[in-house]
Amino acid sequence: MREEHKLNKAIEQDGVDTQSEILEELKRRYPQYVEQSNKKQTSARKRGFAFISAIAAAAVCVAVIVPCAVLLPNRNSGTDNGGKDNIRYCAQTEYRALYDVEYTIGEYRENNNRNFLYFDWYEFGEDCNTVCYVSKADNEVLCLEENIYLPTSEEFVQISLTKTNVYLSMFDVVFADCNSEYMVDNHTVKWVVNEAKARCIFEDGGYRYFIQVEPTKDENRLFELVEKLLQTK
Repeated sequence: MREEHKLNKAIEQDGVDTQSEILEELKRRYPQYVEQSNKKQTSARKRGFAFISAIAAAAVCVAVIVPCAVLLPNRNSGTDNGGKDNIRYCAQTEYRALYDVEYTIGEYRENNNRNFLYFDWYEFGEDCNTVCYVSKADNEVLCLEENIYLPTSEEFVQISLTKTNVYLSMFDVVFADCNSEYMVDNHTVKWVVNEAKARCIFEDGGYRYFIQVEPTKDENRLFELVEKLLQTK
């Protein structure tokens, strides 16, 4: 909480000194991205460094930035490109969770003509529930999350997705922990296994996906889930 408060306080300030402070704070919190920037980077690593640079550059004017659409079309440009030109870091105080939504991620995709990936397990999964994270300022959708129980494998699987230009504070720990890399169908998957829980992050088509499965200590199960998810294109 002390680290998040420090970053949030810096973002609320203005001036060149604040820009440097935020950059240093992000370097400390995401050292794996900074270290990779000095090497011959893959495209995935370049995206990580672009995140750090873009947030620092935008810090001096963050107070006057008009919020951009995330899972909905970009209001600023009239496009839905999912690019890094409108980097947005959302502190915990800037968004809230809606737990009473009555749609699945699959239904949201169909009803809103989206192209993101989802697990089509609704026929045999149990206890499926969806959480929608929205901006407190204008109820703009920032993140969709779905939890489902698979009785055949006795697993709880969680999938969360955002646009690639959006960073929510609740994922800071996931970014920090997922230090290992593995390639699945030409996608860089960052992963970690802690005790009985496994997590991973990867990007596709302008969206970033967070997968969590428990109980498991097998990272190969993560890669299998990523491969299944990519098949829903």
